[in-house]
Amino acid sequence: MKIGVTGAGGYIGAGLCRRLIDKGFDVVMVDNFFNSQVREIGGKKILWADVRDRQEMENIFRDCDVIVHLAAISGVPDCEAMPDKAYDVNVVGTSNIAWVCRKHKIDLIFPSSMAVIGNPVEIPVRSTHPRNPLNNYGFTKWVGEIVIETFARNHFNALIFMKTNVYGEYEVDGNKISKTTVINIFVNKAKKGEPLTVHKPGTQTRDFIHVLDVVEAYVKAIESFPQGYHIVPIAGGECLSVLDIAKLVQQISSNNPEILMMENPRKKETHTKNFEVDTREAKQLLGFEAKRRVEEEVMRLLG
Repeated sequence: MKIGVTGAGGYIGAGLCRRLIDKGFDVVMVDNFFNSQVREIGGKKILWADVRDRQEMENIFRDCDVIVHLAAISGVPDCEAMPDKAYDVNVVGTSNIAWVCRKHKIDLIFPSSMAVIGNPVEIPVRSTHPRNPLNNYGFTKWVGEIVIETFARNHFNALIFMKTNVYGEYEVDGNKISKTTVINIFVNKAKKGEPLTVHKPGTQTRDFIHVLDVVEAYVKAIESFPQGYHIVPIAGGECLSVLDIAKLVQQISSNNPEILMMENPRKKETHTKNFEVDTREAKQLLGFEAKRRVEEEVMRLLG
């Protein structure tokens, strides 16, 4: 099988491409290097390409069996700071990839986000939860869901992952792959003996999943791609508040960092105290269950 991956040099893409290459897949890797962390994997260079260029996407991916479309302006802050670029990359770029998949009957995997639902009104959260995004990031991902569902009908199989908050670090070919997510931020601050800054009220809660568990979900999907169109929550099954995480890092760190409460500058995010996610859909459809635990990863990173 030939697998196309956009955003191949990113936080998830680098780990996924390494796993796919190790498993013997022919992997076509592209990235525009906006936020990439590596430029080659397994001795194979990542191609510079822009998902906003539809013809280029077709030329590169037309003979692939599956495309994993990871390229995006990712996260609430960047999408608020660059709304037009977020639209161009996340909406136009996703439409371009979906069109190539429709035209050449290529199966597609796309990462959506729990940001599409805004404030949860149904607990536990399932794939059918109503969409009501609070920010540009959630909105562009929601549009991506709609675009892919529309383009895929009767033309290609599509799998959309509603991912929860990703954390953790790993290495690819000796390069550390990380991202400024809350758990990683707290761990790095604790290593330096710096205070852990918690945005008030601190009780805002999310489900957390390790980046390598997310990679494993993609691999399982590629190896046994389900027929039709599916949205599947990909979650770690661990609901923790920001204050819970700060206290955990404080407890494990030998530096015993101070916890500082401050006003929350992010008004366009949910502050819910419960974000439990139903993980049964991923298990039933893909045979996927997250294995890594937050406390174990924090201990590893601080060890």
